[in-house]
Amino acid sequence: MNTTLERDTTITSPYTARNVDAAIGHLERVLSAEGANSLFGQTYWRTRVQQVSATRGLHHEQRARLARLMRLLSDAGGVQVRKR
Repeated sequence: MNTTLERDTTITSPYTARNVDAAIGHLERVLSAEGANSLFGQTYWRTRVQQVSATRGLHHEQRARLARLMRLLSDAGGVQVRKR
C-alpha cells in the first residue's frame, strides 16, 4: 500500500466544532499572506489543512474553505511567490 495514503488515514484533529472556524481562518490568513512558500513550507501547511479537515462534523462551507486552501497549496507547488 502507498505509504502516503497510510499516513493520511492516521491524521487526527485536535479541533472541535467550537474552534474549527478559528483554525480555518488562521490558515486562510497565513496562506494568503505568505503563500505555500513560507518558513514552514508546503508540506507543513498541507498537513495542517489535512488535520483541520479531519475534524468531525464539518459543515459544507467549512469543507469548501479547506478544499480552496488545498487547491492554493497545489497551485503554489513549484511556483515562486513574489515578495512585496
